[in-house]
Amino acid sequence: MVGLCGKGYNTFKPFLYDGANIRKYCCRHLRDEDTLYRIFYYDTEPLKKKGHNPVSGKAIDFSQTSVAKQQNELLNSIRKTPNMALRLGNTVWNKQWVLDFEKLALLIKGKISVSEISEDDVRPLIRQKSVDMKIGLDIASIAMKKIADTLIIITGDADIVPALKMARKEGMHVGLDPLWKNIRPELSEHVDFISTKFSRPKSYGQTGTKNQS
Repeated sequence: MVGLCGKGYNTFKPFLYDGANIRKYCCRHLRDEDTLYRIFYYDTEPLKKKGHNPVSGKAIDFSQTSVAKQQNELLNSIRKTPNMALRLGNTVWNKQWVLDFEKLALLIKGKISVSEISEDDVRPLIRQKSVDMKIGLDIASIAMKKIADTLIIITGDADIVPALKMARKEGMHVGLDPLWKNIRPELSEHVDFISTKFSRPKSYGQTGTKNQS
């Protein structure tokens, strides 16, 4: 049995905020007859660059922000947690910024002017690189070496479908935990079952078919 925690898991940091609690949640997927091989957690380190807010011109050291410090605490806790392996991709920022969606809509409709946009209304456009590749390589390695017979992938990202298809062809039983997020049909198609181990929030829609308790 192997658990794979994919991208998007950190949406639920408010109640699964460190390695121990993430491990505890992943282990809810274990049946009585199962043995945990390992939990893989995929993420990137916080941005370490410096820049200037395009609205205020204020200098920012992103490595010293509260977000960066919280992220480092999370990653360090995962490193110390038994049966967990941390897989880090690259953090890329090309000095691009994104305007808050609601403020952008108001600006387009002419309900606010540019002068009414504050420094808090923009954020750096940060991209994660190599994470999908690392997920795919780990799944392929585990499946081909017959290290585990069941894979639980915690994600809502359909980019890993080729790796899941390969795992099933190698005989693995593949389960998906999308954390109640809506998922694309092709992701649902290429898993054997879908199961999330906490109560569905009222604001969340159905995730697809193949649901198990």
